[in-house]
Amino acid sequence: MTNLWEKLSPTYKIFIAMLAFIIFIQLSTLVYIWTFETRVLIEKERKNLAYELQINSSFLLSHLEHLENELEFLSILEMMDDLVVNDLDKRISIFLSKKAGDLDEEIVLLAKKKGVLVASSQTHYDEKNYFKFTKKVYASFDTQKQIGTLELLYPFKNLKHLNMNNPSQYLWLTPPHTEKGFVAPKFKESIVVSKVLHRFLNGWKLSLAYEKEEALRSIKEIEKVLLVAFLFSIFSLLFVVWRLSKKQMNILQHTEEILELKRTFLSTMSHELRTPLGSILNLTQHLMVSPKIGDDDVEMLQRIEHSSEHLLSMINNLLQLSKLESNSMSIEKERVDVALIVEEMVEIVEPLIDEKELLLEKSIQKENMSIETDVNLFKQVVINLLSNAIKYTHEGSIKIMLTETNGVFKIEVIDTGIGIASSKQEELFTEFYQAHNKSSGVKHSTGLGLALSQKVAHLINGEIKIFSEGEGRGVRAVFEFRSL
Repeated sequence: MTNLWEKLSPTYKIFIAMLAFIIFIQLSTLVYIWTFETRVLIEKERKNLAYELQINSSFLLSHLEHLENELEFLSILEMMDDLVVNDLDKRISIFLSKKAGDLDEEIVLLAKKKGVLVASSQTHYDEKNYFKFTKKVYASFDTQKQIGTLELLYPFKNLKHLNMNNPSQYLWLTPPHTEKGFVAPKFKESIVVSKVLHRFLNGWKLSLAYEKEEALRSIKEIEKVLLVAFLFSIFSLLFVVWRLSKKQMNILQHTEEILELKRTFLSTMSHELRTPLGSILNLTQHLMVSPKIGDDDVEMLQRIEHSSEHLLSMINNLLQLSKLESNSMSIEKERVDVALIVEEMVEIVEPLIDEKELLLEKSIQKENMSIETDVNLFKQVVINLLSNAIKYTHEGSIKIMLTETNGVFKIEVIDTGIGIASSKQEELFTEFYQAHNKSSGVKHSTGLGLALSQKVAHLINGEIKIFSEGEGRGVRAVFEFRSL
């Protein structure tokens, strides 16, 4: 996964990061709403329901109180004196029937004398189906003398079906004792609040339910909006990525074509230039040993030789760079002794070290140093690190160390040379980058050596690291590698 991420272009990385950020924000918002906001909204709705239940219970009790007041008003009317004489014109029955009709709700009014019914607003009724209010009736001519009772029968069925204006809300009563027909209504998952009543309905419980789906409708709408926005954001980003990818593919294809042309050009030119350069070197070296050439001419020929060798080195580097970029570099594995190869490379550069009067230190592990690698490529890396150390060290010493730990081999080349500024160390493996200017006294630097060495090192399962404490404080080059 890490390798895949590293292979992605900066454009893809930016858009993937943006997409991940948007997904994180949207999902965080949805989770916040699903958990915290939903809980808060439910609690708020519960409080609203409790307040609404209080209003409904007050209304119900007020209605029953109103009926009781009506009954009390009837009990003090002078016409109730007829209960004493049991008037034959039935004025009380007619009056009770008219009053019961005014009160509606199928209320029944009864007048009794000594527990015996003497007048009724209705002839057919069953008292067990009614809620009863009773008031004593006193004679108007003697307020201390009870002449009978007046009763108001309120149908239980009016308490069984309490209607609500909101079809998603349900209101019902539960009696303290089992009463026929008093059952809770069937409804979906809801928020439910209850309250125990007093006075007329002492011990009865009034309950109010509100369907959760309806209560959380606002949250659901917000979720839908967020979901739509989330999907729109994703599709928008995918569309932009698709468009940019298409454009980038065209650019990459064009770039690949240009790079292929560049590689072909470099390869062709390198081969074409190497032949005449080889001839120039051969002719120059032949003239240098000719007896007809004077000392002044030999010095000039040496300059031609050095320049030609430098130019040939540059061409070889360009040719190798072209092969590495086109992945056409072949690897030939063979088992070798690393210690022997390092010793051989040191012997090759030792005359250059002696020429600059530098001290050479070696610390080479001899045991268990056999590995499989490409010998030529391995030698190229080692000789390049040694050559760099010699090139950039004018006095002091060069130390080379070879160690092995758990199958990891390490070559360290430590010099006391001109060092590298910390600000320049990150770009050391960039092609054609030069860390030192002309004032450092170093000539013939193309900026390809370390870049090529790193590419070759990767090719043979290794890596180069460069460390320096700053200018004038030397360099420690570390080449770590494993067997292929």
